[in-house]
Amino acid sequence: MSEALGKKVWAFPDAFLPAKGHSYKTSSHGDQFGHESLCIINYDINPVIITIDFLFEDQDPIENYTFTMNGKRSLHLRLDNLEVQSKKLPREKPYSIILKSNNKVVAQLSRLDTTSEHNAFMTTMGWGS
Repeated sequence: MSEALGKKVWAFPDAFLPAKGHSYKTSSHGDQFGHESLCIINYDINPVIITIDFLFEDQDPIENYTFTMNGKRSLHLRLDNLEVQSKKLPREKPYSIILKSNNKVVAQLSRLDTTSEHNAFMTTMGWGS
């Protein structure tokens, strides 16, 4: 038997999808460029429904990206590949992320910036409630 870990709401105030930059390696998925990933753990045995909203300083939000995540799973959701209501997240523009789920999950934001000759990687836990 397992139990849910984490929180039902996660906030990430400092998100920023960097410019595509330079390819830093080639993997089985092709060339890898600058990106952000929202990393999520659902430790419970039951699936969860997750909804994500993206908030901006100077434009309307991109809201209601919703999906089901199976139990006992980990997900690295690449935000540069995401499309919400036919909209992609803009690069080089600050935004914030609100993740809501119907059961507890753990969430973390990671960013890879490949715009200079020295790659930069950042990761941070969100604020959970």
